[in-house]
Amino acid sequence: PAGYIRYNIFLNNTTSAAAVHPIAIACNPTNGYLYVLTTDSIYIVDPLNNSVVGRIQFGIPTLNPTSIIYDPSNGYVYVAVNNSDIIAIDPTTEHVMASIPVHGEVLQMIYVDGYIYAAVSSSNSVVVIDPANSSVVAVIKVGSTPMGLTTDTDGKYVYVADFGSGEVSVIRTANNSVVANISVGGFPWGIAYDPSNGYVYVAEYNGRVAVIDPLTERVIMNISIPYGSPRWAVYNPSNGYVYVVVVNTAGNSVLAIGPNNTVVGDIQLGFLPGGITYDSITGYLYVTGINTG
Repeated sequence: PAGYIRYNIFLNNTTSAAAVHPIAIACNPTNGYLYVLTTDSIYIVDPLNNSVVGRIQFGIPTLNPTSIIYDPSNGYVYVAVNNSDIIAIDPTTEHVMASIPVHGEVLQMIYVDGYIYAAVSSSNSVVVIDPANSSVVAVIKVGSTPMGLTTDTDGKYVYVADFGSGEVSVIRTANNSVVANISVGGFPWGIAYDPSNGYVYVAEYNGRVAVIDPLTERVIMNISIPYGSPRWAVYNPSNGYVYVVVVNTAGNSVLAIGPNNTVVGDIQLGFLPGGITYDSITGYLYVTGINTG
């Protein structure tokens, strides 16, 4: 089966939303721990027993966090805040280890071969951060309003969903240069790479998923979404499916796209979804529910 909701994990340990607003989520691939970003905290969840095992409070309610990522090289979590900076936090001490200016709003970050790539939507750029010295080592101009990021298996290329210009920018990581701009014709939001076929799947807010063959740098097909607006996308190596978060006034869901590029499953959520991540320890996908707690 394409999937179903197995557990609901409430961050406030009740069945009430109670002012907990999950925004985004990241995973520690070593132990499977989930880091759930809310408006004022990072909740640490142990997925093996579905319990909250820690909470890092920012102490400043005006940080306006938007994105989070885990860095396996140093064990820190990085959080985009204030539409201007990325802060590095050590979860073991709960201390802020560094603040890195990026001068804009960041909606997604990915970790690629020791570096953090951050899509800065307000400046139409991707910022590359070296966690070893907490510095920006490159600023790459891409299309308008970059949102989602993904990388291929070898980390040789980063693919950027440019929402405003309706294209996907391709970055060669060896020299951090844009080597292609692939038009998808819609409003690309999330993006995922499928290593089983080498294709890139682009979730377009206007109701479809574009499939790109990076070898030809062309869209080879468009998958119509039966309803709603696709947002984030993630690849699940456990079954080879690409999962797409879909927002719809009549009902929110996660759609599963099979290797034959057809929709093979529709998982109804019952809440407004935020971020999505895959946990290699449990083999499950985790979706944050905005205003659900």
